[in-house]
Amino acid sequence: MVTDTDFVLSADLVSTVSTLTTNLQSWYQRLRRPSLGAVDLIRALLSNGLGMLLAFVANIFIAHLLGPHDFGIYITLLSSALVMGGVAAYGVQPVLVREVAAQPSELRRAIVVAMSRWALHLTGLSSLGAMVLIAAWLTYGPGAPPSLWIERIAVIAVIPVSVWVAIATGLLGGLSQIAKSQAIVNVWKNGLLLLGASILMFASVRRIVDLLWLQVASFMIAALVGVYWVRWSVPEATTDAVKATITEGDTKSIHRAWQRSARNFFVLTAAVLVLGRADVIIVNAIAGPMQAGLFGAAMRLGQATGIAGIVWIAWLQPRVAHQFRQRQHDRLRATLRRGLTGTFSITLIIAVIGWVLAPTLMSLLGRGFTGATIPFRWLLICYMGWAVSVPYYVLLSMTNHERLVSRILWLQVILTLALSFPLARHFGALGGVWAWSLGVTVSSIMIIIFGLLEQPRGE
Repeated sequence: MVTDTDFVLSADLVSTVSTLTTNLQSWYQRLRRPSLGAVDLIRALLSNGLGMLLAFVANIFIAHLLGPHDFGIYITLLSSALVMGGVAAYGVQPVLVREVAAQPSELRRAIVVAMSRWALHLTGLSSLGAMVLIAAWLTYGPGAPPSLWIERIAVIAVIPVSVWVAIATGLLGGLSQIAKSQAIVNVWKNGLLLLGASILMFASVRRIVDLLWLQVASFMIAALVGVYWVRWSVPEATTDAVKATITEGDTKSIHRAWQRSARNFFVLTAAVLVLGRADVIIVNAIAGPMQAGLFGAAMRLGQATGIAGIVWIAWLQPRVAHQFRQRQHDRLRATLRRGLTGTFSITLIIAVIGWVLAPTLMSLLGRGFTGATIPFRWLLICYMGWAVSVPYYVLLSMTNHERLVSRILWLQVILTLALSFPLARHFGALGGVWAWSLGVTVSSIMIIIFGLLEQPRGE
């Protein structure tokens, strides 16, 4: 005998199952969409890990081909090109991320088109100036490494292609395509570099110029892949759509606002470039190519410890920008907590592994690189403090406090440079690492303090 209660229980059961199924489907769809789920973050971490592995193996081949002395010259020339490429990018990458991510989904196609044209025009002019400056420095400047004219041309050619990669990654980051934005530089660029270095090693080609042109080719192909992914992710909008996005304000005034933000980020980026790329140039000028080679080996391998932080910065930027602009304070605080936990825990694991394997990693580079083991371990310790500051760095830079961040980083630059001259002169590569580590520690503490002060308290 079937009672009314049975019907009620059956209806409740069907309703419960239906609700559960709907929730599971919704969760699955969110997980599949890279812009909303954890899948894109995992892919980005894997992409960076693979990219670091590819770069490490490529640097092993290059180090064996050149030896410590020529490797020091090569890494100095490449670092100078990447510094000027960062200068030529003029801070447009984080502006692209912030502005594209802040737009509603229906307006992103148009904003991508408009900002792409603006970024290419702005960086085209700055790239030309950067190419002239680096040519003059390599030819006549003090502290310039010895180079042939064909090597100088290759260094100059690195600048525009590296800028194009920066624009593509900025657009993909704003679209929350984090895995793809990281894969351009890490998997594609480093994979092509490894392939080319393998061919040169097989052919016993040991010229610096060939390795520099290999860098140009790998950047160029990576940029083309990035352009394809941007076009695939966001089909080109019509002219009317672009106008509809911008006609709420004067086009020139909007471009000026973007340029002001880019200028602020440029000041910030210039400080990062001095610390992250010009470091080798400074050590080379103070202590010579041999110590620059040891310092460069320690620094480039040490950068693997920052994989988690770099990925979390890229993953957090569009989310923090969107949640801040939409005043979603509870979600913003949860996002920052997630970033802090993820960055610190993964960085700790990488640092421990790196500490244990440090002698083996350096021996793989060649007999002359064992002196970089202790500097490398100092860097591992330093990166732990930096990891804590990552979410607060993103919060400040994505909530219109980029000027504050740039001042902190320039303070770090001044402190690092002031310490580099006496320390690198007396202790070589180890002294350069000490100066860099002290500067990073001071700036990380300041960013954490200001980030905590600026963190939203409630809805």
